[in-house]
Amino acid sequence: MTSTLFGGMVLIAALYFALRLAGVSNYWRGVISGIIPTLGIMLYSMSHWAGADMLALHLALFVATATVLTLSGSAQTVVGSRMHWIPATFITFFILLAVLMAMFLNVAMHGLPPGVAKWVLPNAQEKTVYTAFSGEVPHDEEAAKTVSQYMKKTEQQRQLGWKIEVGGLDGLHPGQAGEVDVTLSDKADQPLQDANVQLLLKRPVGGQAGKPIEFAARGAGKYQGQVLLEQPGHWVAVLSIVRGQDKYETAKEIRVAEMQQ
Repeated sequence: MTSTLFGGMVLIAALYFALRLAGVSNYWRGVISGIIPTLGIMLYSMSHWAGADMLALHLALFVATATVLTLSGSAQTVVGSRMHWIPATFITFFILLAVLMAMFLNVAMHGLPPGVAKWVLPNAQEKTVYTAFSGEVPHDEEAAKTVSQYMKKTEQQRQLGWKIEVGGLDGLHPGQAGEVDVTLSDKADQPLQDANVQLLLKRPVGGQAGKPIEFAARGAGKYQGQVLLEQPGHWVAVLSIVRGQDKYETAKEIRVAEMQQ
């Protein structure tokens, strides 16, 4: 979506200035440069449907880009004259609109930066908050049951008081197996023995998770596992710990970067 959205804006600008060099009037430069990418994205959407909201976002930004270029071209017809405040206001508005759309798109795909999230979201300083779009969310009775179950699970984990230290997740690279260490202790700071530890890695936005990784016990509440990721980018590591009837689950967002040459 990012490539079609901003690629279309670049195409509109390229068409506009190419038509300007060809001597086409400013009005028709705006119409032609705006209508070609607009028809293109509509035809593309027929075979690659991403939803009416995505199509509307493309159309709005394409029309805004062509409008801004047309207004700026019209305001510059008199050489050396200052731009009137009305077209200047329209141009400023559409530029701000494009910047806001880019910001919202980035937040939807990757979430708020951790520093910003801690500043604007409640409880973000005490626990990890994931703000990237996770797909459609149901709002029926089953969804209410899910919220209730989540709150119950959170309270149970708080009462357990288990302490968890994870090492090795931040140093992973695509295509290379890495060792991840987990150290567990109970409420009394005693090593947590005989636990079943699993790690599940999944994409934060609509990606399917792979097979859980089983961790082997290394004594004194220490567990170790081999983690291999083939693709770089953002991942969510979900750590699940089970001992008897007790279960503890925690998650952390990680970034897997390519090795620097």
